Amino acid sequence: MASNLVSWREFFSDEKMHSREARRNDPAFWTAVSSNGVVTTVNYRATAAGAEILSNGGNAVDAAAAAAFALGVVDPASSGLGGMAMMLIHLSNNNKTVVLDGACPAPLNASPKVVAASLRYSGYRAVAVPTNVAVLNYALQHYGRLSRSEILAPAISFAEEGYPLTAHHLRITKTYQKQLARNTGASFFLDADLNPFPESTVFRQPVLAKTLRRLEQEGFEDFYTGEIARCIVEDMEKNGGFLCVKDLKDVPWPTVTDPLVGTFSDMTVHTLPHPGGGLVLLEMLHLFDELMPAGFDPNSPEAAVLIAGIIKRVRRDRRRYRLAGGVGVDESNFPDLASREYAKQAALEVLDDLKIDGETTHLCVMDRDLNVVSMTQSIERSFGAKVVTSNLGFLYNGYMRTFKVKNKKHPFYLRPGARARSNAAPSILFKGKEPRIAVGSTGSERLASGVFQVLVRLQSQTPFESVSAPRLHCTPEGDVHLEAERFSASTVAMLEGHGFRIHPLEAWSFKAGGLQLAVYDGKAFTGVGEPRRDGAAAGPICS
Repeated sequence: MASNLVSWREFFSDEKMHSREARRNDPAFWTAVSSNGVVTTVNYRATAAGAEILSNGGNAVDAAAAAAFALGVVDPASSGLGGMAMMLIHLSNNNKTVVLDGACPAPLNASPKVVAASLRYSGYRAVAVPTNVAVLNYALQHYGRLSRSEILAPAISFAEEGYPLTAHHLRITKTYQKQLARNTGASFFLDADLNPFPESTVFRQPVLAKTLRRLEQEGFEDFYTGEIARCIVEDMEKNGGFLCVKDLKDVPWPTVTDPLVGTFSDMTVHTLPHPGGGLVLLEMLHLFDELMPAGFDPNSPEAAVLIAGIIKRVRRDRRRYRLAGGVGVDESNFPDLASREYAKQAALEVLDDLKIDGETTHLCVMDRDLNVVSMTQSIERSFGAKVVTSNLGFLYNGYMRTFKVKNKKHPFYLRPGARARSNAAPSILFKGKEPRIAVGSTGSERLASGVFQVLVRLQSQTPFESVSAPRLHCTPEGDVHLEAERFSASTVAMLEGHGFRIHPLEAWSFKAGGLQLAVYDGKAFTGVGEPRRDGAAAGPICS
């Protein structure tokens, strides 16, 4: 395969990309328009990797996989081989949309009694069974076109040759500096004095490159049954982790299931079902459809109050019906939160409540044939469990913290093989049978709030305006976290007047999520990268 990586590096020059914070209001900097497909990710090098694959004949699944492996190299704090992946894939040849659910299973050796007493928030006991490689392997075998070598080439190149670190990387590393310094493998992300590397330092990962090359040569199965698996288990046993040989050997293909389906405006929404966060997003969209006033202005104070009220209600429902899906739980009195009937009832209650009138990463790919991937992958919080097997070079997930260890009826109660909770809500929206929007975000519980607001704004604003606009999130208790500096004073005052407690964030806050958006208007594809991160969008270089 001829490589376009050199030309992509010229297009996404480090000098150009390192000036991004001064260009956050420049649509041309964050937006790509193409007639041949588009890729958007949270890091411009990963975007280049995906766009290169499209340029060389790969489809959306190939491009998504290449970008995903690249993200594990260039954005290791958010995702990687030691994490999970959730993929929503639309296949144009049979007009079918499928979910690849890669929620991390609990290790067989992890019992509530042992886990409750352990340090499961970081360190080796925080690690659940990694599924990222299994999900990507399944997707490529069943839906991809290109070889394993072609898919892994960009990630290997970035790991071997290195890349200049950005201000975003420096900020995240400073936050977790002490935790990274405790583990020999994870301290690789710090300098000899255990301080974060300065911005623009060329960061190389030769150990990770060696692991990726082994996957290229021996196959992805090596991660679960080969030499890589042996190294993982050896390190876990040495350091008191729960993972064992059988955990890795028994990792199944991801659960292949149908998406959760709803409607929004004149479009059909396909999103991630339980244990993902798609239900939260769908309920928000349905409520907005019921409540949207005529002449709705997304920049008005009234809009912010309505958005906050909807998010508050949905977060309350998430808490109120948190036992849904649990073992032995009587759900006969639980409402169907995804239904339009429930939205009509809840909308009236939202209005009454308001007293008014009516770490993780995400990528999106659309190819020229209208195959679409909306994919979320994660190692849980930033830097996951903050541990690395020294001779493998990747961070492990921290998903053991998401399991419950007291209430046996809880759907995320810890049992061997139980699947970890995720807030992921990768989504694809259709007009008729044609995919029009692929969207998703990072941001834990704030994730659905960000996607919701962008989809609302897309009704009247451009893709860039929708992504770059200031965001807010509301808790079940009515605490509103918002990029206050970019909201008007009258908006903040009106929120306070309706009883919301205000918690200001930075103007372009990391906590507002890392959203990626791809839109097809029937003629051309438009992608927008997240201005709050190192995001970028690009189309393929092809005729």
